[in-house]
Amino acid sequence: MTALIALISRRSLCLGALVALSLIGTGGAMGQTSPTTPATVTAPVTVQPLALEEILARADEDQELLSQVGRLLAGPDPVTAMSPTLDAITRSVDSQARLASVGDLRGVPVMRLESLARQWAFNARRFSRWEASEQRAFSPYADQAIRLAQRRAVWSATRAQGILDGLPPVLTQRVDSILQQIEASEAALSAALSRQDALKQRAGMLKARLQAGETATADAIDRIDRQLLRLDVPPLWSASTWTSHTNARTAFDAADQGLDIESQFASDYHAAGGSNQDALKLVQFLLVPLIGWLAFEVRRARQTASSTSVARALRRPLSTWLLLSMLAVLVLEPDAPLLVEEFVLLIALIPALRLLPGGIVRQLGGWPYVAVALYVVDRMGVAVVGDASLYRLFGLGLACMALALTLWLLHRARASTALSQPGLMRFVRPAASVVAILLAIAVVANVIGNVTLAETLTSGVIDTGYMALVLYAAVAAIVGIAGALVARPAVAGRRFFVRHSGSLRRIGTRALMMAALVGWLFYAMTRFRVLRPLYRAGASIWELGIDVGEVSIHIGDVVVFVFATWLAFWSARGLRMLLREELPRYASLPRGAGNSIASLTYYAILILGFLLALSAAGFKVSQLALIFGALGVGIGFGLQTVVNNFVSGLVLMVERPIQPGDVVDVAASSGTVRAIGLRATVIRTFEGADVVVPNGLLLSGNLTNWTMFDRTRRIEVIVGVAYGADPGKVIEVLLTAAGSTPGVSEDPKPSAQLIGYGDSALQFALRAWTHDLGALGDVRSDLLAHTLAAVDAAGIEIPFPQVEVHLRAPMAPE
Repeated sequence: MTALIALISRRSLCLGALVALSLIGTGGAMGQTSPTTPATVTAPVTVQPLALEEILARADEDQELLSQVGRLLAGPDPVTAMSPTLDAITRSVDSQARLASVGDLRGVPVMRLESLARQWAFNARRFSRWEASEQRAFSPYADQAIRLAQRRAVWSATRAQGILDGLPPVLTQRVDSILQQIEASEAALSAALSRQDALKQRAGMLKARLQAGETATADAIDRIDRQLLRLDVPPLWSASTWTSHTNARTAFDAADQGLDIESQFASDYHAAGGSNQDALKLVQFLLVPLIGWLAFEVRRARQTASSTSVARALRRPLSTWLLLSMLAVLVLEPDAPLLVEEFVLLIALIPALRLLPGGIVRQLGGWPYVAVALYVVDRMGVAVVGDASLYRLFGLGLACMALALTLWLLHRARASTALSQPGLMRFVRPAASVVAILLAIAVVANVIGNVTLAETLTSGVIDTGYMALVLYAAVAAIVGIAGALVARPAVAGRRFFVRHSGSLRRIGTRALMMAALVGWLFYAMTRFRVLRPLYRAGASIWELGIDVGEVSIHIGDVVVFVFATWLAFWSARGLRMLLREELPRYASLPRGAGNSIASLTYYAILILGFLLALSAAGFKVSQLALIFGALGVGIGFGLQTVVNNFVSGLVLMVERPIQPGDVVDVAASSGTVRAIGLRATVIRTFEGADVVVPNGLLLSGNLTNWTMFDRTRRIEVIVGVAYGADPGKVIEVLLTAAGSTPGVSEDPKPSAQLIGYGDSALQFALRAWTHDLGALGDVRSDLLAHTLAAVDAAGIEIPFPQVEVHLRAPMAPE
């Protein structure tokens, strides 16, 4: 018995050690690059033996556990499924290492280093996804091994206490069978964990290589950026410049090897998939029917003359689709291989020229064609990139040609009369002057030996000029498509678009131009090698702030909070405007429901945006709950009136006794409801004043709504006639006058009654109705005029008030 217990303990110890190794996985390999932490000594856990009444139930549980382990071991081996992906990542890393060793990247061009950095980042992301999959696939084995070890320890402690000695033989045999099955399952799990541990060791070494490669490549790029103002080769007139040449075969082999690596990177990138690639495919797929349908509709409706941008974008649907699809690649795949990026920009070349607005082409003259030609010539330099001397001469010739063309076009533009007209040329002339200065600096830098700076300036000028052309053409195409969509009858007939079409067009165009400008600035900063240092400086400024206990305020958090709040405010405002314009068109909605929905949506978006802004700024939900709880206590004591008004505002929006446009009498004010807010309602009086009435007062006081169900209003005119007039005739005359008055409704009909005997006249009341509440004053005036004319025409006298005064002489004294 003692020997069996010792054997069980040794097996449990070995399996526990193997499980521990499998759990730390890549930690062994990465431990070389991180400082070791002191081991924590923990006290051994005391295993409690089973009670006699628990043995049967535990045996059933362990039998089920063994069945689960058996099903796990009978399934596919995760090592077999995970190994091919790890092998593919390893092959990609090996190809990167063949380009240049980690310790020797000084001779690699900066563009190749940029591509290498993207490839390192891509493989690091692939490895992260593989690591997450590996954790999900391998963790059940380690978990089951730990559970088996724990169950074995419990059974061992139970046997050691002699509790199993008094059991019937059948139960003893069952326990022995369970222990044997646990031993066999542990052996099988040990083999599986050994294979998994070997794969994890490989993954750990690969992760270390990835980190080292990323660090070395980033350091090499930073070193080049720091040395932009230093001479890196002898001057052009130096003899050593012409004596050192790279073997043509070697240069060709290096270029061919680099192209193979780039091609493999592109293939691996697209084979890896991802959410951004799925989004790109969806965008490109949806653009096909959208552009095709709009092009067909525009041609069928002969609308090409209505808008130049719509005509150009939809007369050339293939160019529009190609340009927007290529732009989507640049936007949705910013981390794509440089080979893919260059291929995309080359495809966009012809569509960009075809989609440029005609007016812009006339203003710019030959600038677009020069930009495209220089971009194409610059890309031809890849053929001589392997020979440093030849590539230097190519760069010098390209810079001189670009400088000459720029000066020639600038001279033509200054001599042209088109410059007297406002337009894009106002911005092109100073930009061309800056380009000429940069190209002149590039020529001088190439001659004196700073080839890196010369290449950066020349390629930066050419690439940014071409990118500006592509982005401008893309914005014109998007504006054309949007114009065609808005021109559709289903959209153009909507009240919101009818009233705000001009402002919407301006805002949309400005937003597109701003987005294009931001994208161009990022691209320009990348090409001129200033994005990395600016990013590091911005990150440092972004993290500036103060930390007091658990409260931390940083500049980045404040900027995020302000931007998120601003975005939520304008989004809520725009949506409220849209809902207020469109919802009243639906007759199925109850009265005032459109305004209530718009207002509640506005406040809901504001509150949600404010909470998201606080969360983005670093506030935790628990902290927000504490703050709102404290505010609730303060509100309960000191802001009861404000809370009452807010709650009343919600009641007004739900019950809808009034809506904007209603004519009401409330709080000694009469006028038209302009806006219903969450705290107060604004009423425009008939005198032109705006009265702000708290919502609590609207609900607690008497509220008269003259237009709650309709806009019908009664007009009452009091007429006094002389005693002796025939009442029937007077009533007939009054009704005739009311019937002939414009604006008086026929249903309900006017009515006239004798209402009393005055001091000097019989009092009649003429009551008429009008459905046009806005013309109430005019209708009342016309009714008074018609009544007076009718009474005069009928010979009925309207008496003046008369007072008889009797004077009596005072009595003579006796």
